Amino acid sequence: MDLEKAKLEFIEYTDKYRRLGKECIRKINHTFRVMDLCGEIAESLNLSDEEIKLAKLCGLLHDLGRFEQWKRYKTFNDMDSIDHGDLAVTLLKEKESKFLRKFISTNKYDSIILNSIKYHNKYSIDEGLSEKEELYAKIVRDADKIDIIYLYTIEEITRDTNNQKFSKNIFSDLLRNVEVARIDKKNKADDLSTSLGFVFDINFKYSFHILKEQDYYNKEIDIYEDNTNNEEFIKQLEVVRKEINKYIKERL
Repeated sequence: MDLEKAKLEFIEYTDKYRRLGKECIRKINHTFRVMDLCGEIAESLNLSDEEIKLAKLCGLLHDLGRFEQWKRYKTFNDMDSIDHGDLAVTLLKEKESKFLRKFISTNKYDSIILNSIKYHNKYSIDEGLSEKEELYAKIVRDADKIDIIYLYTIEEITRDTNNQKFSKNIFSDLLRNVEVARIDKKNKADDLSTSLGFVFDINFKYSFHILKEQDYYNKEIDIYEDNTNNEEFIKQLEVVRKEINKYIKERL
């Protein structure tokens, strides 16, 4: 497996999308961070060198659909456009272009790669995957979520919650330690809950170690509190902060 060649192919593919603006450049940078995180998680699981490279390749390709999504729809919101995980799988499976073969010459890992991409952004992983397929899907899901949470700690939060707070179902989901469902979101405050709920779908001890060591969740919640004057919302955030820190501690 030639990971360096795969990286060059990715750079060549995404080069034409760079001209579409900073949004695509951010996704390229995100991709390489996720790729490296996938490698770190795989190493923590004592996988072989070949398996670590495979995990990194899955990370490299996980958001491949984002660029065509932006080109077609000028949005990264799947609800307003197309599921970017499914789009990436469609692009990579195109027989005429043999697109996936540009990144890896053998087809023996195809189901692992394609399922890790397909399920990296879904609410949950469907039953029926093989043990290996599920493992790599979980590695990519963890790496992707960790980097998204990291981005929330360094980017200015501009979404005005308009004196809103978490709606009943969203707050309940967070306290029940489950990811929040899109269908339950009622307001702009609820939109902020997505990344907070990510912690309840993290799979590996090393991933929790990163979240704890980098203090991502406390930093993120601090930002949310600094951007609202709603005392009820701040109280909710403090309850969620305590619940998340407890959840992480119990898994280390």
